[in-house]
Amino acid sequence: MPGMSRSELLASVLADEAIFVETVRSLVEIESPSHDRQAADHLADALAALLERDGWRVERDVRNEVGDVVIGRLEGDDPGDGTLILAHYDTVWPVGTLAEMPWSVDGDVARGPGVLDMKAGIAAAVHAVRAASAAGSLRGPVTLLVSSDEETGSLHSRARIEAEALRHARVLVVEPGRDDGAIKVGRKGVGDMTVRFVGRSAHAGLNPEQGASALRELARFLLAAEALADATKGTTVNVTVASGGSAGNVIAETATARLDLRFATTDEGRRVLDALRAYRPHDDRVRVEMAGGSNRPPMEPTPGNEALLAEARTHADALGLALAEAVVGGGSDGNFTSALGVPTLDGLGAVGGGPHARSEHVRVRETLRRTALLASLLMGSAPGETSLTTES
Repeated sequence: MPGMSRSELLASVLADEAIFVETVRSLVEIESPSHDRQAADHLADALAALLERDGWRVERDVRNEVGDVVIGRLEGDDPGDGTLILAHYDTVWPVGTLAEMPWSVDGDVARGPGVLDMKAGIAAAVHAVRAASAAGSLRGPVTLLVSSDEETGSLHSRARIEAEALRHARVLVVEPGRDDGAIKVGRKGVGDMTVRFVGRSAHAGLNPEQGASALRELARFLLAAEALADATKGTTVNVTVASGGSAGNVIAETATARLDLRFATTDEGRRVLDALRAYRPHDDRVRVEMAGGSNRPPMEPTPGNEALLAEARTHADALGLALAEAVVGGGSDGNFTSALGVPTLDGLGAVGGGPHARSEHVRVRETLRRTALLASLLMGSAPGETSLTTES
């Protein structure tokens, strides 16, 4: 329906609620944990079929370690004005969770493993493109890239994500918004480090002085590591897993810890990592081994990101939607694309709460309004211009 107004676009998206919910259900009921390649590829098959039915040209980027990356492409009006939509189909929930947390809809609330993070976001992308195409035409080519290992750091998909981003004018990430619906204009960088201390065992009662305790060194290190946090700059350093020792009467020969690092700026991430790597044990009979580092750069303000946010505000105003924004601690694949300098806007997917928790849910009508915003951005024309018109 070329020339439809923004209110008509919104109404058309809201009218497809039942179809949208069915799309979400079909994705949620195929379990796809990050570490189960067979299960993940089952969902990749279903997703590829869904896109092909809608006329997308579908590619499968085969991965041996995790599920395949699914890429759909559609042509648009201006070849140089392309949009990359980023999503992921892997979840934190193991196969079998559906039996304990079955798909359900209660009024406006849909529940199920992975419904918010981020299968409803995939559905939002598919339905937004449908709505934009029905309203007129796409501003430029659209690529939908759905990865299979975002929850575990995107180790196997990062290179493809970055290569695709550099081919497009903008990136829209359909990760869920904040629980209150705010879109995400900034994300902290993420680091993950494993630290292992290796000392010398000895009998804890007969000759403890001949031992060199790895656990003692780990205890000292943990205090030093967490002291690197800086709340004023949004920097967190948290020891999340630790273990050590072999028996109750043996001086611990080995001890290991895992650290989660979050930082709002590249400089802060560098400061923390440099300090951790410079750490030396107090007992020179103990050696320390470190692995890991930064796996996602922070999503910091850039001129391109600010311009894309301003455009989104204009479209939201035309649709009569409130648009709040937030900086959050969790990372996404948008961190990669923003760091490349490609204008990126995140949190454009589902609206709900409880990601990674048994309370995970989606508020359907709010999610559909967000879907209309995504469709409007894919149309591209600002209010008062040609392909969509605003009503007075």
